[in-house]
Amino acid sequence: MTRAGTAEPAALISALEAVVRANAALVRRLSARAGIHENALRALVLIDDTGYSTPTELAGYLGLTSGAVTNLVDRTAAAGLVERVPNPHDRRGSILRLTAEGDGVVRGYRQRYTALLTAVDAAHEGDLVTLLSDLATSLYEQAGDSED
Repeated sequence: MTRAGTAEPAALISALEAVVRANAALVRRLSARAGIHENALRALVLIDDTGYSTPTELAGYLGLTSGAVTNLVDRTAAAGLVERVPNPHDRRGSILRLTAEGDGVVRGYRQRYTALLTAVDAAHEGDLVTLLSDLATSLYEQAGDSED
């Protein structure tokens, strides 16, 4: 364990890359367990976070084309994970909501993450929320910095 602010830059980058890879592995495992693609799992989580979503919002969030999102929505709807309902603000469009089965998939995802984050937080004296919040803020700031 290093003192605050004394970690080597290469070690910091390596640790972050390890977290990104480990998270991707867990998402692969959880999506495979649910019988869906990783992007479908991410879409279900977004829909759960917002209560509903439009295909356009999913495309932006997932970085997919409208055609790819149409296929994703068709597959998740056919699997009984989401339902399409008319968009009250755009009669040409639809909004997506989770079904009870889709809610169960997201609930399992959240339970797995809750367990692992709670364990890591306890091991680090309750500082994980602050650390992750600071990291997210810094990442968003860097993503929005158009001068680099």
